[in-house]
Amino acid sequence: LTYVNQARTIASTPPPPPRDSSNRTLTPRHLSSSMMRRLIQTPAHRPGRRQFIQLLSTRETTPSPSTGSSSISGRRYNTGESIQYQLDGAAASTAQPTAPHIHPTSRGIESQGISTRHLSSEATATHGLSPGGRHDFVGGSAHAGDDVMLNPLLNITREKQCPESSVAFLELFKAVSNLNDQSMPETDVAILDVENIDAGGIDGNTTACGNEGEGELLHKTGSDATVANSEAPEIKLNDPVDDADREKQRMRTILDRELQHTINSNGHIRVMEAFEEACSSPHELLDNGQLLRIFHYVLNYDVPASYKVLKYYAARCKEDGRLIRLDLYQRVIHRIRPVRMHHDGFKHRPSARRLDAIEVTNLVEDIKQHIQQEYSEGKKMVYQYILLPELVVALTEHSFPRTKGLATPIMEYMLDNKFPVLDPDLYKYILSKGRRSDTDSFPYHRVLSELISAGHVPNPEVVMNVLQCYHPFDDIDSTHKVLSIIQKLHLGGDGSPSATDYKVDLGTLESISMASARLNVEVNLLVWDLVELFGYSPTESMFEDVVMSFAATRQDENMYSALADMEKYGFVPSQALLRYVAVKVSYNENRLDHSQRMLFWRGNEHVRSTHGMNVLLIGYGMKRDLNTAFSVFEDFPKWELRPDASTFTFLMESLYIDTMDRFRQETDKPRRNYKQDDIDDVIGASQIILDAMEETGVEKTKQFFHEHIKLFCVLGRPKDAKLVFEEAMSSGTGVPMASLFKLATTFAAEGDFENSYAIAGLSSAVGCGKLPRLDSTINNLKKKQEHSQIVGQPVSR
Repeated sequence: LTYVNQARTIASTPPPPPRDSSNRTLTPRHLSSSMMRRLIQTPAHRPGRRQFIQLLSTRETTPSPSTGSSSISGRRYNTGESIQYQLDGAAASTAQPTAPHIHPTSRGIESQGISTRHLSSEATATHGLSPGGRHDFVGGSAHAGDDVMLNPLLNITREKQCPESSVAFLELFKAVSNLNDQSMPETDVAILDVENIDAGGIDGNTTACGNEGEGELLHKTGSDATVANSEAPEIKLNDPVDDADREKQRMRTILDRELQHTINSNGHIRVMEAFEEACSSPHELLDNGQLLRIFHYVLNYDVPASYKVLKYYAARCKEDGRLIRLDLYQRVIHRIRPVRMHHDGFKHRPSARRLDAIEVTNLVEDIKQHIQQEYSEGKKMVYQYILLPELVVALTEHSFPRTKGLATPIMEYMLDNKFPVLDPDLYKYILSKGRRSDTDSFPYHRVLSELISAGHVPNPEVVMNVLQCYHPFDDIDSTHKVLSIIQKLHLGGDGSPSATDYKVDLGTLESISMASARLNVEVNLLVWDLVELFGYSPTESMFEDVVMSFAATRQDENMYSALADMEKYGFVPSQALLRYVAVKVSYNENRLDHSQRMLFWRGNEHVRSTHGMNVLLIGYGMKRDLNTAFSVFEDFPKWELRPDASTFTFLMESLYIDTMDRFRQETDKPRRNYKQDDIDDVIGASQIILDAMEETGVEKTKQFFHEHIKLFCVLGRPKDAKLVFEEAMSSGTGVPMASLFKLATTFAAEGDFENSYAIAGLSSAVGCGKLPRLDSTINNLKKKQEHSQIVGQPVSR
């Protein structure tokens, strides 16, 4: 007990860092010194420490045959190649010996066994050791000149007897030396496993020992801890070290060497080679702690390789019936995010190599399948609830479409399986990272709907970003869902406008209306509801879009009502819109007749308008029913409607269509001999249109001139068409490029190439620029005509 108390007192003072003769700090790899130091510092209640102290205290001094001092059998130890220990302690009397305090003072264990220990002057004098030299204990002789450090703390004179504790340490060294001679090769070094000692490996049954980190267990032969032979106590091995243990310790040595040199860029390659070797072995050469060290080390260099280690570790944890830590997966997922190449000298640069698109694809697919297969039952589903959203977030950071598209099947899997929204900020971040090029597949509208249904309302910026992701809004169904969500958010739960402004700008609503025209009338109606909700006024394009939607869905009454409202707002629909509606209406004769009855019914003032009558007029003109078309025109005053420019243009176009059926003419052939009475009837009808137009005060438009020129060209009267052309030029209205082509080719077909080239030369004055195609057409017509004249002449003899 006295010995133990003194040892506790000395152990309370932390020893200085162990250093060798070159003043280099020793590492925990010097297991012999670590064993001695930690054994002394072990609390007294540990059974291994008490038995070891009892073993030391029962040893007797055995004089050397040659010098009369203690002899430790073994090899010759060289202090320059071994660990040195300094035996420190306080002054002690013969009744109360002082407990030694051991500090390692050398760099490590080399290839020649256990090192010498520097003792006090009394110990060296008693046992024949020279305080100033190197000692060879084999013969009890000592070699002078070695660096032996004397401890001044030992206040013991040379004449006094050496304490039994010092002798006991010498006996311990002697026993270990005998063990080395008996059980280990000449090149091996007997060392003690620090981790086994720390973990309580030295107790009443076993003593830890190893070979360069290889932990071996030295079993006692009996229940008593004493050694029979006091002169040369022996500790024998009952069981030899098997191959599995040797492989484990060899693997541990490799990992310790490689993982400590983190600066070496190729260290992770050798570590993975060791890992592959351990995986191919039938034995478990790596414990869980070593696997985690490999994972964290390789993660800094190669993410796919580190994930391979993580999967191996997860499989082992599954065999043990436990779950792997969640943060290990999160570390791998975090490394999937792209590396931003903005240099910052104050921030650590990641040393891991950048992954290409194929590597990211394979890694993501592997992670997704692994998580879905391993954590799909019971409480394990929490891993999916947490990890899969983080994986989607990591993929949305990428700008490469192929890599970013990997998030789509994962998100659809989450939505189909009704994943709970554990972290709404992740969902909001996913929505905020959406871009216009991502809407081909990623379900942003479903994510937004799931987030709101879970009770988490995002801010207006996130919602508007989701809406802009679907530009140009060709995905009608998704756009309709987002607009419906915006309408609900803006109204709030009670139907009144909420405090948060979720107002969509008018330009976006107009674009959505234009994209959904003729495709989905529900979206157009929703746009109109939002226009009214936000306090906007409908634009002309919105009217045209809803008219086309009604025409495409055969909602004629709503279509004519929209045209009437458009007239009330002062908007004039384009002639292209009216022609489109007329094509839809006149495709079926019954539908056209139904439109006429609906517009002529006295109680339908809300659907009757000039624009609706124009649709009906041109519809009959497309059906080649010229008389009914003029009959509709004559009913304008009856319903107090005023014709506009489109009315007269459609009348002239209807006349042109009817004339085309009566007088067919090809541009490359001479004009046929038509009856003059028929020609006069057409010209008379056109004059009626001109007189009515002048009477109502409607100005001629470019399209009206175009229809008038085409009419004269069909009748074979290009000179009259030229007069209309000159009128259009003089009025400053101009003509379309199609009128220029029609008139010039008509002159060329009649053989009047002078006027044809003259009309073609006016292309720049009209505003069409140079038309080389028109010149080529006229030249080809001229060559054909000249060729036909040459062939028709008789051959001269």
